[in-house]
Amino acid sequence: MTIMKDETLLTTLEETARKLSIQLEYDDLKKGAVDTPGGLFTLKGEKRILLHKGLSPRERVRALTELLAAQDIESIHIPVEVRELLESEREKGG
Repeated sequence: MTIMKDETLLTTLEETARKLSIQLEYDDLKKGAVDTPGGLFTLKGEKRILLHKGLSPRERVRALTELLAAQDIESIHIPVEVRELLESEREKGG
């Protein structure tokens, strides 16, 4: 298995979110008392992921991996390496 660079992996994870109909946004989440890398939530019936825009590509990959691992990825086409990464994360977390 080849190892994807963080930027390539990030792009693939962002595409995976889109394929799952999850809207992905980056914003400044470190304002005031709020200090979070981001999270997944549902707004008006739509799933959304909001991540802090100041995260490095590696931190974005980590956050997206954790958030997308809980989603059903069986029905979408994604690269084998990304599927294995998400399944591995799911096994760790669950």
